[in-house]
Amino acid sequence: MLMYEDCHFGEKRHLACYHFSDFQVIAHLHRSYEFFYVETGEAEVQRDGQRFRVKAGEAMLILPYEVHAYESCGPSRCHVAVFSPDYLHEFSGLAMKMSLACPVIFLEPALLASMWPAVFEPEPNLYMTKAFLYSVVGKLTERSALFSRDERRTDLLHSILFYVQEHFLEEISLGSMAAHLGYSRLYLSRYLNQALKLSFTSLVNQHRISYGAYLLKHTEDSISTVALSCGYTNIRSFNRSFKAIEGVTPKAYRES
Repeated sequence: MLMYEDCHFGEKRHLACYHFSDFQVIAHLHRSYEFFYVETGEAEVQRDGQRFRVKAGEAMLILPYEVHAYESCGPSRCHVAVFSPDYLHEFSGLAMKMSLACPVIFLEPALLASMWPAVFEPEPNLYMTKAFLYSVVGKLTERSALFSRDERRTDLLHSILFYVQEHFLEEISLGSMAAHLGYSRLYLSRYLNQALKLSFTSLVNQHRISYGAYLLKHTEDSISTVALSCGYTNIRSFNRSFKAIEGVTPKAYRES
């Protein structure tokens, strides 16, 4: 099963932290970076079909749109920070097109000491956070080759999700996606139903409504403006889809 994390749109200065013990996280991808640190034990990380064993004291950097999953190897304590591309603005243009051959790095004592206040403490200093993340990227790019993602990514499901994530704010259709990917509409429709148990329309609506929910909570835009901003041409369709997915109206959601 592959999950799209619509909560991590890569909005400016977005930083979310999670802490896990003895865990498993199913395959997912998003527009943001993901920093993964193993404090104790070991964990196996899958990234775009490759497997990496991350040991205590080591960290791994997941780039935007990379499919990844985690599973602890016995007792472990791990920490994850999901952050928007603007934290690594100068690197992000390259990161959208390339992948790191070896994305795992051992955090030396000085770098490890700076990690906690820069990333995992509440309301960290923006400049400390950027300094730490750039230090990590600097060390990774010194030690690891970069390769073009287009040479390695052949998974159809990833291609579908990538296309939807890139275009869900536009007027897209199953036909336009089929033409872009070089498959028939019927084949892609059956494939989506088999892989995700969703129709193309439902998949697009989930993305749009998740983004609409984000806008309702984080902006003061009117509901009509939010509807247009997340790809709907009229507010009635937005209200109907929002209630079907979230269980409440947009107005009630904003007020909750």
